[in-house]
Amino acid sequence: MSDDNPNAPPPLTPSLMLSRLTTRLTTNLSNTFANFRTTDYIRLIAVLGGYLLLRPYLQKLGAKLQERDHARAIDENEEDSMAATGAKARIIAGEGHDLESDDEDNNDAGDGWGQKQRARKRLEKARKKKEIEDRIKAEEDEEDKDIQEFLHD
Repeated sequence: MSDDNPNAPPPLTPSLMLSRLTTRLTTNLSNTFANFRTTDYIRLIAVLGGYLLLRPYLQKLGAKLQERDHARAIDENEEDSMAATGAKARIIAGEGHDLESDDEDNNDAGDGWGQKQRARKRLEKARKKKEIEDRIKAEEDEEDKDIQEFLHD
């Protein structure tokens, strides 16, 4: 390529790219909304409204599916997967007692300052661990009941 070509476009610089982006964005948006008819606006409002109404339910469904995936038994081929290395897997394996770092619990342990706060924090961690373990146990019991239901029929 030759630099002597007078028809060659100017080199792209960040300021040129930004100006092109803003120009194209404003032109395209203004042309799009200028050509909208009443039915197009109604359709746009219906789609956005439907999305806003369904989004929380879709998020809950996704969370439920993800929770079920994390709770399933882990294959030996999946030992490095998220289900195997997640917090729930650590709790099931008995390593979940330190959900957060215990470094601050060991600081200033001998001078008596903050003992109540550290005790409260330990109790809160123990409560959270027990709550999670109870929830996991209840889910496993529920799954066992479902399986037993099919076995007796």
